[in-house]
Amino acid sequence: MNTFLRPVRAGFTLLEVMISTAIMVIIVLTVVTIASDTLRVYDRAVADLSTQSEARGALDALENDFSTAMLRADGRCWMEVVVPGSTDVPGSVPGPVGNLQAGDHPMVMLFGTPADRPRWTPGTPRSALRGDVCAISYRIGQRSPFDSPGDKIQQVYGVYRTIIDSENTFVDALPLILGSTIDAPKSPWNYWNDAPRRFANYSKTPTPDYETRALINASIVSATPCWTMDENNFIASNVVAMNLVFWGSSSLPATATAPALKDPCARLPQTLRPVVLVGKSDDKSAMAASKGGYLAIYNFADGATDVATAPLRYAPNGAPTIPNPTPTGAGLKVQPYDYFSSRLRIYADRMYPDNLPLKPTSSAWLPYLPYSLKAVEVSLTVLTPEGSKELRGLQMTNDNQKIPEADFKRIVYQHGRNYTRYIRVLSNGG
Repeated sequence: MNTFLRPVRAGFTLLEVMISTAIMVIIVLTVVTIASDTLRVYDRAVADLSTQSEARGALDALENDFSTAMLRADGRCWMEVVVPGSTDVPGSVPGPVGNLQAGDHPMVMLFGTPADRPRWTPGTPRSALRGDVCAISYRIGQRSPFDSPGDKIQQVYGVYRTIIDSENTFVDALPLILGSTIDAPKSPWNYWNDAPRRFANYSKTPTPDYETRALINASIVSATPCWTMDENNFIASNVVAMNLVFWGSSSLPATATAPALKDPCARLPQTLRPVVLVGKSDDKSAMAASKGGYLAIYNFADGATDVATAPLRYAPNGAPTIPNPTPTGAGLKVQPYDYFSSRLRIYADRMYPDNLPLKPTSSAWLPYLPYSLKAVEVSLTVLTPEGSKELRGLQMTNDNQKIPEADFKRIVYQHGRNYTRYIRVLSNGG
């Protein structure tokens, strides 16, 4: 019997190869896409962890210092905020740093009892430092992690926190504040600015020792910076903004019999109002609410308002009946005036914005903001490592620590992360 055998197939057909190749391509593309998305999520998570770590370090320090800040009810200024480039304070005022706007990196000066304050004298033999009140300052600056501080490139923005040991605070800073009078007022700025001060430098080589140096001066780019810009005080990197909102309650009663002062808006003591830092070009108190103005109208400093819960206000230019130009250049400057643009002096029961004099020039208007500071809202904007890398690359390309404004805004918008913390000022009833 004849048997017909089918020929043995020696391989795949072209159609089979094409189908299997297509399936393999689909599988590979799927795996690559999943892997790419996973790596992207991983990189974003790592970047967020990095920015969170930087922000947490700075916010923890700010919370500790603000919550223990000393605000004695003795008619003296114990806390102050100065905006870079301010013309309302004496001495040498540093200008804005790099691409930062002046209002995004104010200098904060206060007195407190930080938990990480110096406990021992520098050098050997050492002895315990007496006292616990220290002068503290915060500011944002630029430094190079690779080159000398004065180099133009590879500049990293960051927060500097400076603590003056308790003994030097007692010898230099406290007598200055305690000697302040209404005729010769002194504030923390008078201690921190210009004049060389003695402090303990625990990083001094070859051995830790006391040092005398300017604490804050006009120089922001120097190979030998002032002490507040020294790398030993650098606590958080890639911070490109530190915005502060001061929350206070009225320190005056809602009702009172003349000549006693009363709250102009008759607000309850527990009502909190914010005092914010704005640029001088952002003055909107004279604009209609539909255009971003405040929901209150004051024709004069002692006038009434159409909103019972409106903020308090003050007359910045003497007698309240003197017309003051609006941002559009016409008409009276209406109030409220719950902001400052260059300086804020904080007392236990009041605040003096900008160049407002301590002595009233008229009996018809309230000579200060009657706010008792209860809390501080701190908001930090931190760049991710990718954003910081791009920023440093543009600095190298332009051979300048300041890059084009449009590029800086784009980097902050794409790579900036914002972190906010509400801090109660416990020492002042917050």
